[in-house]
Amino acid sequence: MVLSLFGESLHLHHFATEQDVAEEFFILLSEARELYLQDVIVNRKRYDRYVDDFINRHRYIDCNHAVCRNCHEMNIHIVKGLLTGYAHIIKPLFTAESFSFEECMELKRMYDTSESPSKTVEHRADEPISNPPLSFGCNFTREQMAGIVSCANTYHLFNIPVCVEDMEALFACKEGFYLRVNTVRYVAILFDALLENTFIQSHWQSVLNRGRFLRSKDDTRFVSASSLSSALSAARNNMTSVAYGIRKAIGRLKE
Repeated sequence: MVLSLFGESLHLHHFATEQDVAEEFFILLSEARELYLQDVIVNRKRYDRYVDDFINRHRYIDCNHAVCRNCHEMNIHIVKGLLTGYAHIIKPLFTAESFSFEECMELKRMYDTSESPSKTVEHRADEPISNPPLSFGCNFTREQMAGIVSCANTYHLFNIPVCVEDMEALFACKEGFYLRVNTVRYVAILFDALLENTFIQSHWQSVLNRGRFLRSKDDTRFVSASSLSSALSAARNNMTSVAYGIRKAIGRLKE
């Protein structure tokens, strides 16, 4: 099997393990990133045309083994789903300084566990496409909201102590509201723990990104979905006592 990476030929062994499938997936997304920077950012190609061109250019592989062809077909299907359904996450990730294997796998995990927030809806060519309203899909009790506030203040997740009203504004997606974070990875752990305990829906990174509800500690920029994804991957790879404490505190909200 031969794949192209950044215009060069890259020879891979046949698909034998899940790691082989993951490596090809990373190669495909890495090349999608390079072509996005060239075609869309530099040459101003329409995003939907870029997606169509990339998928059509990578639809087939030079291999007759059924397993290899099936694995490639699965990977290219996921890539297309990410490029079309999660463009709001893909675009800032592709324009970041680097794109890692861990970020790639986090994208796949998100795709596997969430429903695409961008459903294709029929519309007239001259009709603007409106974004769906922002929502975490949550419904906390007053006691649960107080527990989240206690967790946030205990582990100093934000630059100032927060109150129940602050958390209500955040989870209600109040327009113009934002909080400054102390450590992005611990805030990411908080939301991941809420997802794990089914308090919120899986597209929380997209909601925080679109709503601009989090700002950096120095108040110079909004925290993007790609930053949250990278921070969460780093936190999972190096779980600290604080991260365990946050997860335990959120788990107790169900008691």
